[in-house]
Amino acid sequence: MNKNNWRLQYHLMPPSGWLNDPNGLCQYRGQYHVFFQYSPNEPGPDGRKARTWGHYAGPDLLHLSFQGVPFWPVRPENHDGCYSGSALVPDKGAAANPDRRGTDGPADDGKDESVRLYYTGNVKEPGNHDYTYSGRQANEILVLMDSRGRFSEGSVVLKNADYPSDCTCHVRDPKVWKQDGKYFMVLGARVAGGDRKEDTDYGEVLLYSGPDGVQWKLERRIRSSERFGYMWECPDYFELGHEKFLGICPQGVPSEEFRYQNIYEAGYWHVDGGTDGELRLHDFLEWDYGFDFYAPQTFVDESGRRLLIGWVGMPDAPYRNATADCDPYWENCLTVPRELTLKDGNILQNPVRELTQLRMNRTVFESEGTVTFPKGSGDAEVHFLDPEGQKKWEIRFGTDVLLRYAGGVLSLKLSEKAGCGRDLRKCRIPEIRSLRILADTSVLEIYVNDGEAVMTTRYYPDYDPVLPSLDVSFLCPRADISCWEMKTMETNKKLQ
Repeated sequence: MNKNNWRLQYHLMPPSGWLNDPNGLCQYRGQYHVFFQYSPNEPGPDGRKARTWGHYAGPDLLHLSFQGVPFWPVRPENHDGCYSGSALVPDKGAAANPDRRGTDGPADDGKDESVRLYYTGNVKEPGNHDYTYSGRQANEILVLMDSRGRFSEGSVVLKNADYPSDCTCHVRDPKVWKQDGKYFMVLGARVAGGDRKEDTDYGEVLLYSGPDGVQWKLERRIRSSERFGYMWECPDYFELGHEKFLGICPQGVPSEEFRYQNIYEAGYWHVDGGTDGELRLHDFLEWDYGFDFYAPQTFVDESGRRLLIGWVGMPDAPYRNATADCDPYWENCLTVPRELTLKDGNILQNPVRELTQLRMNRTVFESEGTVTFPKGSGDAEVHFLDPEGQKKWEIRFGTDVLLRYAGGVLSLKLSEKAGCGRDLRKCRIPEIRSLRILADTSVLEIYVNDGEAVMTTRYYPDYDPVLPSLDVSFLCPRADISCWEMKTMETNKKLQ
């Protein structure tokens, strides 16, 4: 088959090479910026060593263009990679409209017109090191992006000596914001448990503060009441409504039948208290129950929406991506932007409303039927008319994927060939009232009950090489079903 049929229609992907964590998400002077971890020279002996950032930008979330690489790991402080980080944006209007600030801004009162980008510079020292307990430098670096899109050389604002002495060499992923005239930064950390084993090390978040975003001091260390994994990556402290949350990606959490099914997880804690006092964590919830979701980051755009973008991938997973065999090589993508809202204290995730502009050629039917998505790209909504009496239904994506609900359990089952090692994911949901399903050639995003739960996965169907298409079959008694074909984003047309 033509493996380029797996290239995506409306998810951001790399032109070539390797993509992972979203970084530096922001909107600045009307322009959206989506940075991401990027290895453009992969595969090859030095591919992963050149880990840096890639950059998309545009006037809206449907018209982003690839801007290339903003900076490279060519300095002593980032010699082995420009790792993940965040953006802090100046906003002149924030002081006049404090309800739109969120915890991501403003960076200042408008005097500083540069976006601040913070990331971890990775350095592996020569010698006999394990790079967990010795031999690794984690330097937090500040780069400025001016109004013309030019980037400064950058400066180191934190280094290993600035972290608690019991932390291992794994400290990274700065998320920075300004609140009440003060700058704050959270960093993910792995703390040595005593005998250098994953079952004794534990994860936590380091909270720093400072007067200017350059000078920092450690305020406190944020931990759960019980140890929860050996490393916490990608921390993201944010507010939504009147609630506070701390997003993390914990590594080393034991798997359960209906929770923590991936090798690493991504989720959020509810937070009691605030940055001016004790922070207490409770009720950890996962962002996504699918095979491929990690390293999400949130930001507030100029309309005041709290948006989230995640990596459709999973580090160190036992499964693979078939696009690694494509020519040119490319691997991984980002989720569609999701808008976060609050209901009964919990976060709902839904695709941003702009995405409906890509819909065309609607098909409507009841209960059961099959719709064909050309190029494997479509959008479907299912509304169940009798949720309490609806105990069993299924939706098939070609012959490769089965989405099934029975006995209060939603399951996602992939065939051996299309799953490339992905098999089964499931979660308990007492009642399903609605579904929103985004299918995009080799990605599925499934939103349940207006975003109460989400499942995301890569999959690789055997499309016809000449006329690729995906048949989606619904067997959903007492349901209203609407399906749309999806246009290709201009961004992705240029990458086909």
